[in-house]
Amino acid sequence: MLKTTATALCLMLGLAAAHAQAPAPSTAPAPVAQANPQANPSDAMPPAAPADDDALPPPTACSFDKVYICEAKGCGPSTELGTIDLPARFLIHFGEQIIASTADNDLPHISSIQSVIGDGDSLILDGNDDMSAWAIQLSRTKPEATLTTLAGGKVLTAFGTCQPAP
Repeated sequence: MLKTTATALCLMLGLAAAHAQAPAPSTAPAPVAQANPQANPSDAMPPAAPADDDALPPPTACSFDKVYICEAKGCGPSTELGTIDLPARFLIHFGEQIIASTADNDLPHISSIQSVIGDGDSLILDGNDDMSAWAIQLSRTKPEATLTTLAGGKVLTAFGTCQPAP
């Protein structure tokens, strides 16, 4: 039984490795058929372009101007987003998987994006820095954005807007 399981596992791993090394299918459009009265009329139509809903957006500039901090005793507005005065500005670079900001002491801060998930119009990014975790929800078509961080027994939620970076 163990020998059969080990053999099956080796076959699956070999198939997965072969599949991973296989060249990707060409994305070049197929040639358009020449007009022929006996050909099917749909043969003269080029194939539809593939949907690109899964493509990540270009670099995005975000500005957060409303912040609320919640802890066990209650919630209230804040004039800072962590250590950054409002409005807090961030650059999200999906290709490099980073978020960049500048702290009040003018030193740059880079956070790694650990995951990006999307469903339709909505994207959610998350990551962590030191002992804090964060998530940003934004839209592919609307400017509204929400940032939430969790650290030291407090939850910080910020509201703002994002747009393609210049």
